[in-house]
Amino acid sequence: MPTTVTGLVLLIVLLLPGLTFVIIRERRGSERRPTPFRETGAVVFCSVLTELATLVLFAIARGLLPGLTPDVGRLVREGLDYARDHYAQLGWWAVGLLLFACALAAAAAVLTADKPHASAMSAWWVMFHSWFPGENPLIGCILEDGSYIEGREASFNVSSEDSPDRDLVLVEPLKYRPPGATETHSVPWGATCVSARRIVTMFVSYPPVPEGAAAGATQGSAPAAS
Repeated sequence: MPTTVTGLVLLIVLLLPGLTFVIIRERRGSERRPTPFRETGAVVFCSVLTELATLVLFAIARGLLPGLTPDVGRLVREGLDYARDHYAQLGWWAVGLLLFACALAAAAAVLTADKPHASAMSAWWVMFHSWFPGENPLIGCILEDGSYIEGREASFNVSSEDSPDRDLVLVEPLKYRPPGATETHSVPWGATCVSARRIVTMFVSYPPVPEGAAAGATQGSAPAAS
């Protein structure tokens, strides 16, 4: 950990773009639980990559607009003397470049969050999001007591682990069949929460696939069971 203010500022500058990438990716994609080493590596790697790209763009801007950009050569040669004379310009450019690097990291997170690696996908993520992103399929669940509940998917736990300690939220139109009954009836409720621990079998019905749709979507067009 840094022991001086300068060291703390440098640490924030180094890690902020990578931290932005990780936070946005976690909120928009399948939840993963990497080891501390891998998570730290992702933060540092993304920060270094985006800051290098930002510095390359700054170098191009320096060559095209020398009068509007700080003179890095003089800053290196003169040090504090140049910084004292141009502290406002240096400060604004430093903040702007850092924010630009964070914006690059955020854009990378948004573009890659919905495309997790297969090893980071749970069965729920594949059925509810990967095959038909943006859709809310109709889901039927046979529970461990023999009852049946059906509704449209509204929300689900995005953890990459197929853990029983998670919930599925279904919304109307809801249908329910009590244990031992043979008929399924509509119920007047607006939403229900189903624990994965109680689900024995799950059926998923997707909206019809238009002609010419991608083969990947066609793969999920038939009801799937989990």
